[in-house]
Amino acid sequence: MEKIAIFLPVHNEEKYLNKTIDSILCQDYGNFDLIISENYSTDHTAEIAANFQEKDARIKIIRPNGKLNSFGNLNFSVEYICKGNYFASMMLGGHDLISKNVLSSCISCLIKNPNASIAYQANSFEIDEEDNITRKWPTFHESGHMNSVFDATLTILSLMYNTPIFGLWRQTVREKVKFRYPCVGADHLYIAEAVSRGPILPCTDAEVYLRRSPVTDNYLGKHFAIASGDEAATKDMLTQLSWLIDIVEKCTTGYPEYARALHKTAAISLYLMRYNHHFQTFGTTIQAAFTNDILTDFINKQIAGSDSMKYICQPL
Repeated sequence: MEKIAIFLPVHNEEKYLNKTIDSILCQDYGNFDLIISENYSTDHTAEIAANFQEKDARIKIIRPNGKLNSFGNLNFSVEYICKGNYFASMMLGGHDLISKNVLSSCISCLIKNPNASIAYQANSFEIDEEDNITRKWPTFHESGHMNSVFDATLTILSLMYNTPIFGLWRQTVREKVKFRYPCVGADHLYIAEAVSRGPILPCTDAEVYLRRSPVTDNYLGKHFAIASGDEAATKDMLTQLSWLIDIVEKCTTGYPEYARALHKTAAISLYLMRYNHHFQTFGTTIQAAFTNDILTDFINKQIAGSDSMKYICQPL
């Protein structure tokens, strides 16, 4: 029976943490460690975690040397589990829920498909404060039918809501893929990098219930609203596109130069199309960002001819 690590990077999650941990401990696949990275909460989060630890030896509580932002706590958790002897690992938020068959379903998929990098819950729901389902997220995507560069770029476009980031990752992939920058699209780029290592596969009988965090809305507002200014929008988009181009360059090693340029053009176009549909504030903000020569010069160096810019930058 393969060993799994489930990690919860948490900070001030007292309201829902009991339910989250309960949904993990009732899994019908029991060979796992639950790693709770307690990030110096100021509420009762640490106490709740400690109470569960006293009752279940599978629970381990870790803490960084000092308070980190959410990005830092995530990386701290990943670094910890990468030191363990795990077959696969799964991340959840301290306010989310999973069906009792998630681990058994996902690990069965990884074992049956040894080339797969991630097996994830195809049924993804958003829930409110009382656990009522408010909508089903359209997250279905299955890669592995084309080569890695196509899968990576199609993943970025098709996963409007990123359930695979909460899926079960083969640990050899987790150890090689890095969550690099705290930019708006980091979760999708993280997945794209994993896809370049192997297919992602949906488990149609597994379910995850995700609560919309107000932190997410604040972050998007900061980086994708006119009030944040051209400089902030440009810096954030430049960070994302640099990461994206690095993924494409790795995937197209050995391709003819014209093919590499074509793939870069397609990747940038798909990425900007996704944001154009995903954020209401995208249109005005990104137009402001593209007035910055640093961003336009960067894209002009990547794509197949500067004339392509006039098509990529046009709002739909």
